[in-house]
Amino acid sequence: MKPAAMIVLGLTGAAALGVVALLAGAALRGTPETGLLAWQDPATVARGAVLYASECSACHGGLDGAARDPDAPAPVAPPHDETGHSWKHADYVLFGLTKSGEVAELCLTGTGDAAMPEFAEALEDRQILDVLSYIKSTWPEEVRAQQEATNAIYASQNAATRALLEAGGH
Repeated sequence: MKPAAMIVLGLTGAAALGVVALLAGAALRGTPETGLLAWQDPATVARGAVLYASECSACHGGLDGAARDPDAPAPVAPPHDETGHSWKHADYVLFGLTKSGEVAELCLTGTGDAAMPEFAEALEDRQILDVLSYIKSTWPEEVRAQQEATNAIYASQNAATRALLEAGGH
């Protein structure tokens, strides 16, 4: 075999090993390679459910599958179930909007006197990811599949966000 062919073969093999290592690392962390949220991890989802109940459900409504009381007031903010629009966004967008409060002006309560909290002050990054993972875990399979298709388009942004979070950046 010619030296140039051996170099090309070696570089191709190294690149293939790199891809396998990235995919294996994502699998070991419990996150899909295109997404940011560990919605299949029971411990993450359990932590997120507790936080959602205390921090989100009063405005966005519950996600526990129980029928809503028809006499109860409607949620004052968009729901995070399949009837809402959260699932139309990539994971990194959901994280960024929740952390930054960029949508605070759009999420006023029914009385108009309070906006959605800017969770960068109220929750740690890991807690925001836990809540979003819980929300995603409650979506029907077909809705999750559509959201994962969006994540596939934005895989590099999700990966960059993950890397920043793992490095301790904000």
